[in-house]
Amino acid sequence: MGENKDDGLLTVEKFEGRRICPKCGEENPQMIHESTDKTNIIMDYPRIYSKKYKCGRCGTEWREK
Repeated sequence: MGENKDDGLLTVEKFEGRRICPKCGEENPQMIHESTDKTNIIMDYPRIYSKKYKCGRCGTEWREK
């Protein structure tokens, strides 16, 4: 997994199958919380933002590219 730190969020490669936490390996879908990342604009019109994810176990925030 390619990881780098920028603006406090971990950026990881999108992978096949179930989403897992890159730090602790949590894969329970009820523990992975999805929210809007307003710092990363995908499209100007209509305004579309990317998603960021937060682990409910360890608190790590990341986005997928």
